[in-house]
Amino acid sequence: MKIVEVISDTNIGGAGVLLVNRLKNTDLETYNTTVLLPRGSALAARLRDVSAEVIEIKCIGDKSFDVFAVFKYLRIIKRLAPDVINCHGALSARIAAKLCRVPVKICTRHCVFPPKYKNKLLVKIIGKINTALSDRFIAVAYAARQNLLELGVDKDKITVIINGAEQLKILDSAQKSAQRKSLDIATDEIVLIMNARLEAYKGHIWFFEAVKQLIDDGLPIKVLLLGEGSEKEHLLELCGGYCIDKYVIFAGFVDDVAPYMNIADININCSIGTETSSLALSEGMSLGLPAIVSDYGGNPYMVRNGENGYVCRAYDHNALAKCVKKLTYDKELYSKMSKAAVARFNEELNAVAMTKKTTALYDNLYVSYQKRGHIPSIFVDIEK
Repeated sequence: MKIVEVISDTNIGGAGVLLVNRLKNTDLETYNTTVLLPRGSALAARLRDVSAEVIEIKCIGDKSFDVFAVFKYLRIIKRLAPDVINCHGALSARIAAKLCRVPVKICTRHCVFPPKYKNKLLVKIIGKINTALSDRFIAVAYAARQNLLELGVDKDKITVIINGAEQLKILDSAQKSAQRKSLDIATDEIVLIMNARLEAYKGHIWFFEAVKQLIDDGLPIKVLLLGEGSEKEHLLELCGGYCIDKYVIFAGFVDDVAPYMNIADININCSIGTETSSLALSEGMSLGLPAIVSDYGGNPYMVRNGENGYVCRAYDHNALAKCVKKLTYDKELYSKMSKAAVARFNEELNAVAMTKKTTALYDNLYVSYQKRGHIPSIFVDIEK
């Protein structure tokens, strides 16, 4: 089967890591895959490392629609003649795929954004256009499915496949000790880790409010922040204003998160926007990290409150701080949640499970096309 995956990311984000994880676990002889992405994308090297064929296109990166890119996609898609194309939010590629009459056209929804338009008729029209351009939508979280419904997409065209992460390498005690020493973290300090872009919608501000409260209460903690973003300078200033700067480590973008996750005690996700199924949460669970998360988007699905972590109301820094204390002082509770985190990862949140579900969907859609010459409006897929 010939597959084309189209992604418009120029940097390495969740969607890109998801694609790399999936292709790493895909039989690329059976699923002959070519990835189209903007020229110079940081993802290109990672994709080539997993033996995927990569074609870099001169187009505007990080943008869903570029009229000039449509013509470039047209030429390449026509030449490749794929059986299945998965456009990860790239509208230009979806239009080109429709014009090229690719047998199976899929769009993967990686984010959750409120609809831009309030007019119900306009939303319905946009939804019809969206639905017409794709035979199937993959939602990477049930929150993303709900978002697609709000955008007017036909519910019978949506399949939910939760993001899956790779098992992180487990370090031994000597390696962990060396990593702590390199970051000037004492052996008795509790490490809270947050792996997220430094953007307002990731909720760092209310996390810092909880951190200040914990420090004022005398809890020995260090905070590890992984990621870069436009809010970095503001967050640095905020740390200074809260007098927590010596407790917070801005590690920047980290290519290999395993050494940092291995020395963490609790995984934090404070998102207040565009959160579906966080790979950072899944990666932490692979190491047995309990998580404390906001109740936004896909977080409550990944973290079962009171089982493998806690779900707090967004912006409620008091609740977050209280949950950190519970996990710190109750060792039996921590051990129980740590085991549940690993079980949750093994059950559903791993890359192998995600890959099997995705390739099964590709197979079923293509077989359906071969039998009927089109994809029926109501398709019986792996969810039903």
